[in-house]
Amino acid sequence: MKHIRPFSSPVCPSSHWGKLAGYTALLVAVPTLLAGYPAMPLQAATTHHKKAATAHHSTQTAAKTSARENKTRSTHTRKSKMAAEPSVMSDRSVREAQAAVNAAHAQHEAMEQEKARQAAAVAQSRSQNEAAQAAAAEAKNRALSLSAATVSATSQLQSTEQQIADLQDQISDVKKEQASLQAALVQDAHALAPILPLAERLSLYPSDTLLAAPMPQGDAITGFLVLRGLSRQMEQEAEGMRARQARLTALNTTLTNKLAELNQLEQTQTHQRDTVRQQAALAREAQKQASATAISTTHQLQAATQRAASLQDAVSKLDALQAQAESALQKEIAAAERAHEAARAKAARRKMAAMVKTQGPGLAEHPSAGSGLRPVAGTLISTWGSATESGPATGMTYRTPPGASVRAPCAGTVDFAAPFRTYGQMLILNCGRHYRFIMAGLSGLAVDMGQSLTKGAPIGQMGSSRGSGTLFIQLRHGQKTINPAPFL
Repeated sequence: MKHIRPFSSPVCPSSHWGKLAGYTALLVAVPTLLAGYPAMPLQAATTHHKKAATAHHSTQTAAKTSARENKTRSTHTRKSKMAAEPSVMSDRSVREAQAAVNAAHAQHEAMEQEKARQAAAVAQSRSQNEAAQAAAAEAKNRALSLSAATVSATSQLQSTEQQIADLQDQISDVKKEQASLQAALVQDAHALAPILPLAERLSLYPSDTLLAAPMPQGDAITGFLVLRGLSRQMEQEAEGMRARQARLTALNTTLTNKLAELNQLEQTQTHQRDTVRQQAALAREAQKQASATAISTTHQLQAATQRAASLQDAVSKLDALQAQAESALQKEIAAAERAHEAARAKAARRKMAAMVKTQGPGLAEHPSAGSGLRPVAGTLISTWGSATESGPATGMTYRTPPGASVRAPCAGTVDFAAPFRTYGQMLILNCGRHYRFIMAGLSGLAVDMGQSLTKGAPIGQMGSSRGSGTLFIQLRHGQKTINPAPFL
């Protein structure tokens, strides 16, 4: 009979994977353990061994001594114990192996269930992420569509605002002319007042007036001629006064008509402003939904801008952040290509393209005349490079009508939209390719940081007070100030 050594489990009680390895080894060892046993039952093998031993002892001579019989019985007892010991040990090993197999099966099933749960969680997370990305893309497209829809309404509103501004200038000119005519008529009346009684008497009694005068006849004739010339001059003055009075009456009629036209335009303007405000609010809300994943980035930009000590620092920091992001992506692409990681390089290029696309298309190197748009209604009062108290002007300044709407001079992304130091409400519009418009002096903003805008979309409005507001516009390429006029 082959002696079987009891099986002992691997000693890894504290490690899940150690237990699993031990159970696996045990599964492999069980067939080997069982193969060492004879085909017959263990108990039958033991009985057969006993019978053979008894037959062997019965053939011995009866003459052996009592001591030898005792020795034989002792030997028989020891052999019986040795035959029974493998049976007990093999039963225990089988039970241990079966328990290990059951434990291994249970651990395997638990691991499979955990793997299934993890796979389901990953699939759900991936599905949610894809749905969120799709929703963000859809919201962004909707925001761009709404922004484009506001362009037409804003253009009509700006045209109305410009008509109102021109009409108000015309009304102001009419009122000035009215005042001038009225002053001239008053002056003429004061000049004629002393001679009006004499002129009236001469017109009624010309001969009697001269004959009654105590003067020589020659002087009387001379006086008659003088009075005759004076009468002619008075008639001319009167004719001029009548013409000025007629002009004044016509101006009054013109003023009445223009005031009625102004009232109609102001009503149209109110309706158009409501339309633009509603469309801008929809675009703003859609952009907020699309920009939920970019909140940290926009907050970083806003924090960097708010910490700037001046407008130059603000724009420089924004440009530095953009250049830093682009440099990091370029390094990632180069590293992926050096490591022959096509997928990683492709993903980095996709990020770079998305970042460039989000920023905007940039501005034309050589813009054609009339290719830009007027950002606000009003009058240009200061051009780029004109002399100021602090040196050449670094931008353009418009005097605007009250409440005038302000439009985006390019398509792009809002880098900054908030009050800034002494500039009031300020907006920095990233047109792409390191071109940025800075617009300051607004009373209110209709956009948020990170919002994508189409060219001509509304970005805010000027103050609604009766006094004229001023809008300052500056254009930068990187950190260099350039003339914005060709692009407006």
